Amino acid sequence: MNEFDMKIAILNKFEVLIQEASPDFVLIPPQKRFSVDDEHRVVDLLFYHHDIQCLIPVYLKFGDLHRDDIEWMKLNLRVLDEHKIHQDDEKAIGFILCVQDNAEHIELVQQEQDKGWISKNLIKLPLRQIFTGTLQNAVRQARK
Repeated sequence: MNEFDMKIAILNKFEVLIQEASPDFVLIPPQKRFSVDDEHRVVDLLFYHHDIQCLIPVYLKFGDLHRDDIEWMKLNLRVLDEHKIHQDDEKAIGFILCVQDNAEHIELVQQEQDKGWISKNLIKLPLRQIFTGTLQNAVRQARK
């Protein structure tokens, strides 16, 4: 299976599994394209989480995570915050799903948050755990 087919299989499984993990995740049309300064990248999945009230872009990356990947996600978060679904939504939270050979890990990316945001949303650790478990299951199923 080539990398493109593997990516599609992982994303399809991840989409289903994350929505099964919590009914608060709502998928917004996939493959949201962001273009900045003639650079084009795709956010692989974009969710809205009803409980946290924020957008969650997800990017699947094969190989090592680089500083450019994190900066790119932060740029996407700023763009998404300009197009919030609801006026009182929280700032977007980004996840970079990294797949390397036989290992997977999650990188949580956030912009600077307003004071009080952390106390209201201590869910970020459980959310990261949900994403990690879901990614591992999605990769395992896609490899079959």
